[in-house]
Amino acid sequence: MRRTSLLLALFLALGAAAQVTFSPAPPVEQVLSFLQGMEISSEVKAVVGPVLGAGLATGRAGTLVALEFLGRLSTLPRPQAEEALLVVHRALERGFIVDGLMNEVLKVLQMGQPWEAVMTTLKVRSNLLLATQQVLLTYKVVGVGPQGPGGPLLEQDRLILEVAWAVGDWILGQPRETLEVYVRSRLLRLRGSVLSPGVVDPLLAGLTPELLAGIASRAYGP
Repeated sequence: MRRTSLLLALFLALGAAAQVTFSPAPPVEQVLSFLQGMEISSEVKAVVGPVLGAGLATGRAGTLVALEFLGRLSTLPRPQAEEALLVVHRALERGFIVDGLMNEVLKVLQMGQPWEAVMTTLKVRSNLLLATQQVLLTYKVVGVGPQGPGGPLLEQDRLILEVAWAVGDWILGQPRETLEVYVRSRLLRLRGSVLSPGVVDPLLAGLTPELLAGIASRAYGP
């Protein structure tokens, strides 16, 4: 009897696993078509559409997360949808990778947080992308990138994203480690996988509390 029950449980588990499917990434055209069908102003569509299209084409925005993001925004009041969309648009317009920003909105909404919390988190993340780029340029850790959504995606774009995200996680989560220890640990974990040694090692060699303070101090604006 026990053997039969185990076999039945295994069969059901295998049956469930066999039915698991993974949604393929939608084409760029589907994402842009969805944007045009949203109940937001034609002016916002005209501004966001070309930039989003360029970002999707270069990999700065993934079609799957972008479609989910737009779908969730379409359920919100128009002013809220436009507010969040324009923050992501401005980041993408500057050439940043924005999948994390879109996922952050989805996550905070899923948690049932008020809209003010959604926008605070989104703006902190967006501000830190710009601050990280500016500080790393000042310290000559990165060079001047494409500065737009249509240029080639560079390894330094990923470095900027990961540093900004680590600083943001520290600010929003307030772990016990110092900011420098926290960011260094994150970068070391990513070294050789997400970030190539040639890109991350110069930053690890010059990482200081002052450099990171210059980024963190701009989290809530200039």
